[in-house]
Amino acid sequence: MAQTNYTPISLYYSTTAAAVPLAANLVPGELAININDGKLYFENSSGVVTLLAQSGSASPVTTISFGSTGLTPSTATSGAVTVAGTLAVANGGTNATATPTAGALAYGTGSAYAFTSAGTAGQLLQSNGSSAPTWFTPTYATTGKAIAMALVFGG
Repeated sequence: MAQTNYTPISLYYSTTAAAVPLAANLVPGELAININDGKLYFENSSGVVTLLAQSGSASPVTTISFGSTGLTPSTATSGAVTVAGTLAVANGGTNATATPTAGALAYGTGSAYAFTSAGTAGQLLQSNGSSAPTWFTPTYATTGKAIAMALVFGG
């Protein structure tokens, strides 16, 4: 509604659902609104009509693509989005929902990252080939003989 002695600003508009203005209908920098959808468009300096904003009830986010991860919002939403799922190793994730424990070590299962349970003081970690590594408590000779451990570096 225009007030006395003011010039109202009128935007190019449509009341047709899903209608997007054509570049031919706008000049660069001009705004257009779809009143039915609650979407605001503008024409950029290259002559491309772009969605600038939309009302929260117009189109809530129902899916998001993070590459091939398959992560999706936990509920339909607009604005800030909370996602649920697991992020693939190839995309920087662990491909699992495991949470490490203090004193645990990460290892690969072949398709995901996992964590050992926490070891106790004096335990050593033992490889079990392609199975999960385990902690064990070594037994030492008590005859007074020295135990020598050789570390080999290099490859």
